[in-house]
Amino acid sequence: MLLEVLPSEQAKTEDMPMDFEIHYTKEQQLFRTNLRTWLDDNSPKDLDIPSDGSPLDRETQDRLKEFRCKLGAQGLLVPSWPKEWGGADLSPALEEVFMEEFGRLHLPAIGNNQRWLPAMMVWGTPEQKQRYVPPTLRGETITWQLFAEAETGNDLAATKTQAIRDGDHWLIRGQKDFITGRFDPDYLWTLAITDVTRPPRLNLGVFMIDAHLPGITIKTQSLVMGSERHVFLDVRVPVDSLVGDPFQGWEIAQTTMATERGGRMARSSEEATIESLHQYLREQGKSHL
Repeated sequence: MLLEVLPSEQAKTEDMPMDFEIHYTKEQQLFRTNLRTWLDDNSPKDLDIPSDGSPLDRETQDRLKEFRCKLGAQGLLVPSWPKEWGGADLSPALEEVFMEEFGRLHLPAIGNNQRWLPAMMVWGTPEQKQRYVPPTLRGETITWQLFAEAETGNDLAATKTQAIRDGDHWLIRGQKDFITGRFDPDYLWTLAITDVTRPPRLNLGVFMIDAHLPGITIKTQSLVMGSERHVFLDVRVPVDSLVGDPFQGWEIAQTTMATERGGRMARSSEEATIESLHQYLREQGKSHL
């Protein structure tokens, strides 16, 4: 949480009551008022969202995609990003207010799986950035990050999926696992071995794969909490699907993983749930006084 800056000089703290309230600036308060009105007018109501974290049905996905596009039109899917890329250029103080208000909607993380975005900005070509980043920030596309595998888990150096160069294409074969894939993907941010003769970490490449290409099969496995999606790849992709050079996959993966885990929108919903619990406990405590 961001607090309003208080005077630095030491006051008579021994005479002051403890203050645990968060103090917002007038700018934050005005932004919150306008934002709450906009969210109330535009957010979908009465959605059928499974409590076990399983994938959403098509109607719910479509309604949330419509809302995602509305957010994207306002630059609010990645609100701190520059406007020229599709963000809202919000300050950290206003972004925090947005996350709080969005969390109160208790929606699934509709802007999730965007950790690849900073990596694309670092490693992608100008053409790749223009092809993939603006549509994502407009809310038009969803990308899954496919690093984990059934046999090796999150040990990226032990990746088994292979990419073999074949003229103007790469042939990619293997299986990837993805958890919390509640929306169907448009693209797959995929780590694969590009040369089996090179040592681990120096033999990896990252590909942005069109999820609608033939040769991609997605199956769902229910878990205790949520679901896991198994992605089977036997697909030919254009050569320009490769991000960076064929052996920069380890560095690109590290850039991807450096981004905050889980996503700000997912965290904001969790914080709202915790705040609701705190409010309930406060009310219960008062009722027993």
